[in-house]
Amino acid sequence: MKALSSVRRARAALVGAVGAAAGLWAAGVGVGVLALAGGFDLVVPLPYEVRRWVVPVAVVAAVAVALVVGWRGRRAGSLERVALFLEERLPELDYALVTTVRPAGATTELARSVLNRQLERVAVGRALGKPVARAIFLPFALLAPALAAFALLPADSRARIFEPRPDAVVAPGVVMAPEEELGSRLAPLTVRVEPPRYVGGSPSTLDDPAAVAALPGSRIEIVGRGLRWGAADSIVVMIGKAVGDAPARRLTLRAGGDTWSVPVTMPADPAVVHLRDREFERLLVLEPIPDEPPAVTLVAPKSDTTLPEPKGRLAIDARMTDDFGLAGARLELLYTSGSGERFETRTTVLRQAALGGRREARLQTTLHLDTMGLRPGDVLHIRAIALDRNDMTGPGKGESETRTIRILDPRAVPNVNITAASAAAIDTSIISQRMLIMRAESLLARQPQLTPQAYARESIRLSAQQGALRGRVESIIHELENVDGVGFVGETPSSKILRQAAEEMRSAETELSITQVPMAIVYMRKALAFLEQIREANRYWLRGLLTTTPVDLERVRLTGTDPARAAPRTPRTRDDDPRQALLARLDAAIALVERDRAAAADSLQRVYASALVLAREAAEPIRDAVAAVRGEGDPTAALRAARRRLERRVEATSGLTDWYGTP
Repeated sequence: MKALSSVRRARAALVGAVGAAAGLWAAGVGVGVLALAGGFDLVVPLPYEVRRWVVPVAVVAAVAVALVVGWRGRRAGSLERVALFLEERLPELDYALVTTVRPAGATTELARSVLNRQLERVAVGRALGKPVARAIFLPFALLAPALAAFALLPADSRARIFEPRPDAVVAPGVVMAPEEELGSRLAPLTVRVEPPRYVGGSPSTLDDPAAVAALPGSRIEIVGRGLRWGAADSIVVMIGKAVGDAPARRLTLRAGGDTWSVPVTMPADPAVVHLRDREFERLLVLEPIPDEPPAVTLVAPKSDTTLPEPKGRLAIDARMTDDFGLAGARLELLYTSGSGERFETRTTVLRQAALGGRREARLQTTLHLDTMGLRPGDVLHIRAIALDRNDMTGPGKGESETRTIRILDPRAVPNVNITAASAAAIDTSIISQRMLIMRAESLLARQPQLTPQAYARESIRLSAQQGALRGRVESIIHELENVDGVGFVGETPSSKILRQAAEEMRSAETELSITQVPMAIVYMRKALAFLEQIREANRYWLRGLLTTTPVDLERVRLTGTDPARAAPRTPRTRDDDPRQALLARLDAAIALVERDRAAAADSLQRVYASALVLAREAAEPIRDAVAAVRGEGDPTAALRAARRRLERRVEATSGLTDWYGTP
């Protein structure tokens, strides 16, 4: 029937118009989002985390708009709705068309012939022309300028949107500048940091940073733009130590299109990267974050002890943790038998395990003392050792405290009673000193295979361990020289020998701190000899009061001839104190803040790099001051905190604290 076929053709036209309008609206909104993001990126460079979401947002917006347009035009698929649409715009049909297309409607042959004659006199296309044109023109009016704007974006800007990469850096402006008007190509920069493989983390990206903090061995790539405005020969990148007179070395610059990049490996010590492009300069501080060795705790046995007989079971329980993952752990037993100059020592691994990168682990075992063949006077030294997965500057080695288990020897009767805890503490100090000597000798043998920096770090670590052992010996001295309940304070024969051992340890600690390992070993062996002399000697614990000579105070009062006149004294500071020199550099940088903030930021960055080595506690506020100066903020609070920490100033408050003496 002619009427029905006309409605069907109209329906097809309307459905096609709705589909075209939905596609044009979706394309216009999607391209508009891309063009808007690209234009904004030219003015204010968008970070990588924002650019990576531009295309997904554009797609979601386009799909949402297409669904909305399709939903609004969903009635175009209904014959009855299309017939009503035509009747509204063709009143001369007198709604006869709707009656014809209704499923329940019934029309006679005469009525159909009359309707066909009416359709011949009416142009149905006249009712569809304007609505279809309007539905297509409006989204096209949005799509055309959006396409034009997106086409005018530079190819690099479009690539930053469609293929976002962390190392894609945009330079402000798109107009080609002559060489004499060319600005700095050192800002903004993007720094890509890839941690070492043993960490297992994903790379991270920093947008225009002033400092980069990462683990030693991390791969760092500094990326910039601007080679289309000039050759890469004028860009020079140097790296040097934050503290020291070592000469800086030049880094290799890679060029690719408009992008230049500089790869560098995070060193073990703080360093400063100096970038220069003609008269423009920029500093980038490299702050290595040390990979701490595993923390190992020997839960059982809880303390040193002396057993009356070598019987029973001894439970050993060790727990270890690491910040990036444990590689393995083991429980060691050092067995010492004999006395005097004739003794035997052997080391046994009780249990070991591969931990496969776990952050926390626990290692347990049990010693059956009955089956070990122990004799009176034998000593067992137990410790736990854990290694991390650091294959760059390590592996890091963590050790627990050594527990000393001594089998009581009835034949070794001291002159007077002495607590078992004191004897066990001396025995523990002896074995610890032996281990330190073995480590120092091993370090001296490995010196040709180590870099100077690694050799110095190992020596300083031994110095710290020697200092900790000296502190334990001094605590024993304090215990021997201060007897509770009898009013005696003074030296004993044992404390005199221990004090000599402590002095030798102090000398060894000093030599190790300046990497003089051969000389330190001499002092360490002397300290061990004094400790062994204490173990074999009789222990004297003096009981009683000191004898004193009476003094007649009334007779001697005011009889002295000393005028007691002292000139006023002023505190002296060391001329070579690095903290004072750092404080002077900080004051010079503060003076530049009001006059030249760019120069002040560079000076503060250099002070920050030096503080990472010389005064770590002052580095954090100096870093905050750098961020405030670069961001046009107020650095006063951060600079005040930095000066206070460099001066070691302590703030005093009047009145009680918030605790008020209560827990």
